[in-house]
Amino acid sequence: MRFPDGIDAQPEVLRTSAAAVREALQRIPPIAEDAVVALVGIGASEHVARSAAPTWRALGIRAFALSATELLDADRPVADVVVAMSESGRSTETVTALERTTGRRIAITNFPDSPLGALVDEVIALDSGPDSPVYTTGYTATIQAIGLLGEHWAGARADWSALPDLAAQVIASARPAVEAVAERFDRARIIDVVGSGASITTVGEGALLLREAARALTAAHETHNYLHGPMEPLDPSVCCVVVGAGREVRLAREVSALGCTTLLVTTDDIDADENLVPIRLPEPPSPLARTVLEILPLQLLGWSLASRRGLRADGFRYEQDDIKLGSR
Repeated sequence: MRFPDGIDAQPEVLRTSAAAVREALQRIPPIAEDAVVALVGIGASEHVARSAAPTWRALGIRAFALSATELLDADRPVADVVVAMSESGRSTETVTALERTTGRRIAITNFPDSPLGALVDEVIALDSGPDSPVYTTGYTATIQAIGLLGEHWAGARADWSALPDLAAQVIASARPAVEAVAERFDRARIIDVVGSGASITTVGEGALLLREAARALTAAHETHNYLHGPMEPLDPSVCCVVVGAGREVRLAREVSALGCTTLLVTTDDIDADENLVPIRLPEPPSPLARTVLEILPLQLLGWSLASRRGLRADGFRYEQDDIKLGSR
């Protein structure tokens, strides 16, 4: 699937995948009230884990996130339950990490018959169909699945049914704002992507996809850490994507006042100015649902920059033969 097609396919894929995940959850037993849960992944899946863990903790689940690489040398139990995410089910580090863990193991993957699926005790199949080389459908379907799993275990019931329509709305409404800043982002020396809380997945994945799709030089920052020094190189040659509300709104105004073209992705109603272009998101049912909407403008920006640079975003220049099982 081509990258722009993957962007546009997400509303319908979210709808299809939600039905498949809800069916799978009927076969997923509860966890013990005091169980410790590790959320594990690499790349885009690790970004999802970083946001899912605090969201789950807010629901009362004792969850924490780990990069799969942190478990490659594991020699003792790290959690009672390990939830591993890999769209392909073939990520070498994630499969190896699960081989070294004990306890209950669950996989969220688009390929139940993959090496990861064969290794675990339970599988939640995404049923998200084909994905683009720069992840689109698989990424947002994974966020939705991890959100639904957390609510399933916590006994919470947010209404995710409107998410596909909200995603379609954001894709349509964000295009003009993205195109309004694309030329300036194309000239940027570096693009800083900044956010906090659940939006940290959007920050990490947004910076990653801009590198993958448009070969842009990017940096990902947590908002409050960004205030402690990383802002020092800012000048008009730097562009910023700021994601969130509250402190992020103030930050967006501050960096735009420094001459940095700034795209603000927020649920707040913010006025634009010369260097500040806001994209207002609708209110979603949960923090993780919000991150599904947040990534869509960054995907559009990635494709706009790639197109301006004559890039198809249909593969990678520096493919590695040891990061996916069976790729050699």
